[in-house]
Amino acid sequence: MQIWVVTQYYPPEPGAPSARLSGLAAEWVRAGQDVVIFTGIPNHPDGVVQEGYRDLPPWSEREEDGVKVRRHRSYIAPNRGKVKRVAGMISFAGSVAAYNLLRPHGPVPDVIMASSPSFFGVGAAWLLSRRYGARFVFEVRDLWPAIFLQMDILSPGALYDLLERIELGLYRRADAVVTVTTSFAREIAGRGIDPDKLWVVFNGVSEADLARADAVQRGEAPAALRERLGIRPDQRVVLYLGNHGQAQALDQILDAARGFAPGEDVVFLFVGQGADKARLEALAAELGQVRFLPPVPHSETWAWYAMADVNVVCLKDIPDFDMFIPSKMFEVMAASRCAVGALRGEGAALMAESGSAEVVPSEDPEALRGALRGLLSDPARRARLGAAGRAFVEERFSHRRLAAQYLGLFERLTGRDARELPPRGA
Repeated sequence: MQIWVVTQYYPPEPGAPSARLSGLAAEWVRAGQDVVIFTGIPNHPDGVVQEGYRDLPPWSEREEDGVKVRRHRSYIAPNRGKVKRVAGMISFAGSVAAYNLLRPHGPVPDVIMASSPSFFGVGAAWLLSRRYGARFVFEVRDLWPAIFLQMDILSPGALYDLLERIELGLYRRADAVVTVTTSFAREIAGRGIDPDKLWVVFNGVSEADLARADAVQRGEAPAALRERLGIRPDQRVVLYLGNHGQAQALDQILDAARGFAPGEDVVFLFVGQGADKARLEALAAELGQVRFLPPVPHSETWAWYAMADVNVVCLKDIPDFDMFIPSKMFEVMAASRCAVGALRGEGAALMAESGSAEVVPSEDPEALRGALRGLLSDPARRARLGAAGRAFVEERFSHRRLAAQYLGLFERLTGRDARELPPRGA
């Protein structure tokens, strides 16, 4: 089967879409499918083209980790500021359409799958699917544009109405809509979309990353990392690793950290990048127990998880986040580490079900501080939670299992015998 995947972000860029789609693509190739990724020149999140990609022509194709990756040049800007971000998304979609509409540059696709949150790239994928008679699958990882209202990024008005019409139009035109949470699928069905086209393929962790996490856990990398950072063996580490954006509401971790004096031998590490990082650094300037560090490549994250005593997974306290499941929680579980989840809804329920975390309400610094103190003082409990999380993610959320479900859906859509299907969404 010829599978095309349209996604603006892909390794070596960090983040959930890169990890998810590269993991699924690798499994589809392993299963004997022909997969082509349509993506951009790596520059996310800083807006700086990464080393090794700066001399690429406007359009190029090469094999990366066994997957054919077709890179399209677009407007490049840092991941902050609405106008520049939207311009980057639109230019990427235009680049994909311009280069691929006239001729397929290879075998004609059977299925074209596009991953949100950007509607513009999804729209380009729909155009390609109509051009080549392929099945069109819309993968929904974020509920744009509704989430922007609750985060005060957009206000009701003409622009919001336009984005909503685009969103609903793409749902209706898709042969299948795949969401990453059950709540997303129910929400979409409640807006008049045919439930029979809704399916759920959760986020998870690749087999390669499960193996890396194991190897790191048994090796010397965590201790070496602590030594490089100047963290003493007796100091305990609270880690947040990921995007520093408004959605994560990282002020709640800073507020919790204020209850720990520098002399308590507890260090709070914030590792990553994002639109809110500069503001957070300014707020934490007087907190000697807090350190901000640059993002690290995905392949190196396992040493960071492993050297931390407690990881934090958090989201902003708004109703729409009841439907979200942060992909970061699966990585923490894979690393056999415990966490505190400061979130609500489906994500909170899943973390509690895993047995890997203590869950507290989002944006409740007192509750977060109490949960951190309890775990930091109980090494045996931390170990039990870490082991439970690892078993949970291996059983239910490996990319191999999730990719098989997705492939079964592709087979069903193209008239082939489906060996396995994902859960129904509604």
